[in-house]
Amino acid sequence: MFYIIINLFGGFPLSLSLCSPLCEDHMASFDGPGFMMVDNSWVQTKAIDVESSTDISPYLTKILEDSVWNGNRSVVFDVYWDVQSIDKKSEWRLCSVKFSTKNFCLFLRLPSSFSENLKDLYRFFASKFVTFVGVQIQEDLALLKENHGIVIRSSLEIGKLAAVARGTPIVEFLGTRELAHKILWYDMSRLDSIQSKWDGASANDRLEAAAIEGWLIFNVYDQLQL
Repeated sequence: MFYIIINLFGGFPLSLSLCSPLCEDHMASFDGPGFMMVDNSWVQTKAIDVESSTDISPYLTKILEDSVWNGNRSVVFDVYWDVQSIDKKSEWRLCSVKFSTKNFCLFLRLPSSFSENLKDLYRFFASKFVTFVGVQIQEDLALLKENHGIVIRSSLEIGKLAAVARGTPIVEFLGTRELAHKILWYDMSRLDSIQSKWDGASANDRLEAAAIEGWLIFNVYDQLQL
């Protein structure tokens, strides 16, 4: 039996190649907690504290693979910032990134100083092979470019798409939970439960909330494609 492996990087259109089961030992393992969603599907997670020696490319490849096979080549993303006030000016530093697909959620905690290995992250964001889907992302796109030189070539503001598709302009300005509820009408009780006790939530609970939110936006985008 053979599997298809995607050649992720290089600046050119991505290629596909065959790999035997022996290759699986060298592929990324999403060995973090798995969480059941409201439709009984399963999202497997991986949280990584990225250091200078951390190779994140296999995990980005895994995300890309799942987006190809299960998500119209879309990757849901969210970014988190550390803001410091220096000489009465705010400095924004990218401290974490989340990528979600139908089956996986990858959470990267980034170092204070970017190392050579984070070039893989830059290349991943610059890929035109996938569309990066997010909620209220316009400011984030500007901050990524201004503070880190990160350019996302293909991005989609899901709220704007939903507003056009549903003919309801107000939808464009909703947050993740409200947008997902408006489009999907899913049970949000688990997400609400975690967020209501956020300050005391465990690391696993916070990771579950991140996985749920990514999965919800994936399904919103999928629903709007119908």
